Amino acid sequence: MARPVPAPEPSNLPAAPGAGQVDLDRALQAALIESRQRLRELVELSCDFAWETDAKGRFSFITGQGALGRAGADLLGTDPAELTLSPEDSAHFQSDSPPEGQLVWARASDGAPVCLHLKARAIFDEQGEFVCVRGACRDVTQEQERDAALSAAKHRERSMIQLFRALREAADPKAAIAQGVATAVQATGAAGAALYAAGAQGIGDQQARSGAPVPESAARQALAEKQIAVQTTEGQRLLAIPGWHRGAINCVLVLARAADQADWPDDDRFLLNELTDQLAVAVAQAAEQDALARLSETDALTGLLNRRGFDAHLARSMAAARIARRGGALLYVDLDNFKQVNDRHGHAQGDAALRAAAELLRRSVRAGDLVGRLGGDEFAIWLAEVDAQEARQRGEQLALTASALQRFAPGSDKPVGFSVGIAMLRTDRPQSDSHVMELADRAMYQVKHGAKGGVALIEDES
Repeated sequence: MARPVPAPEPSNLPAAPGAGQVDLDRALQAALIESRQRLRELVELSCDFAWETDAKGRFSFITGQGALGRAGADLLGTDPAELTLSPEDSAHFQSDSPPEGQLVWARASDGAPVCLHLKARAIFDEQGEFVCVRGACRDVTQEQERDAALSAAKHRERSMIQLFRALREAADPKAAIAQGVATAVQATGAAGAALYAAGAQGIGDQQARSGAPVPESAARQALAEKQIAVQTTEGQRLLAIPGWHRGAINCVLVLARAADQADWPDDDRFLLNELTDQLAVAVAQAAEQDALARLSETDALTGLLNRRGFDAHLARSMAAARIARRGGALLYVDLDNFKQVNDRHGHAQGDAALRAAAELLRRSVRAGDLVGRLGGDEFAIWLAEVDAQEARQRGEQLALTASALQRFAPGSDKPVGFSVGIAMLRTDRPQSDSHVMELADRAMYQVKHGAKGGVALIEDES
């Protein structure tokens, strides 16, 4: 019987690698390379650049694409303070307790400001010693600009909506105009704005202003061209927008900003154009109110102030005289023997005599003086800043010029003329308006009860 062959003794030497082991190593190496590539691509997709600063706070690593228009190799060893716009922002790259998320303003290689959303984490060794900071930044400049523009647009829209509502509800169009001009400044960030009246005769008075003074040169251009005009003058960029009402331009809104600022954006122009058309309605309403006020204060026959208008203007003039301490004179004038003109020659002749008398009085005063018809054949004059001697001289001159009215009563032995009573507004003692008017009335009747056609001045002895 054959003897069995013994099994070989186990060997302590490592077995030679087989083909399966080689394939596994290659697969693991390929997976590692692929994983690292995937990680790098994900980092690049999730941020614009990743970085690391060493314990000294200088860049020790920048991803391959670099940062802020600079190559990564150029940034190695530099201080983040060379990139950021403020020292506070550079600290976020170096702090051992960086924020989880922070907006940081930096400067690109071309000098343009860039807003970065920064996330960072501090790294410590096993002993707890600070080693470095690692982080990633994403450029969010466009998002910030878009958000700011959207916020500004919403603010302007809210402002304009509130303004349009106020313009519709405002009882006083002049107050609405002032509010509209102020809102235009607030909504657009302009340095100043002004609204000018406009018409066939050209640019008129300034209706309202807000902020810095605004020249009217652009308003004249907009009126001449009948469209929006832009000018750059005296360090200002001007935008002039004509306001249309019933097919014609009746106002021009002019806004100013620094010449080095950007041009007016389209959405600003659109809103301002809508605003100006609303202001044009308010300007027309204000003009109608002024016309009605003039009618309510004007004597229809002579064109002078009526009693209501004269009293209102006189109160303001006397108040101003008291403040300036310059006084003045109030003259009451009666047309002597007027009744005979009506009785003998008819009311048409009487009306002509009153108009002629009004014209004589109107020619006798200066700018700033007042003339009114109080009713019937009685008139009144306020002479600003005159003393008693000058007031008497002016009254006597009136009495002399009244001889021209005799033509309205031909053949009459009773001359048509003026009886003038004068009272002085004193600034050295308290005097009410009514007291001065009473003195002038008393002085006029003093003349009427005498020879007529003369002048009397009553001094206030109170």
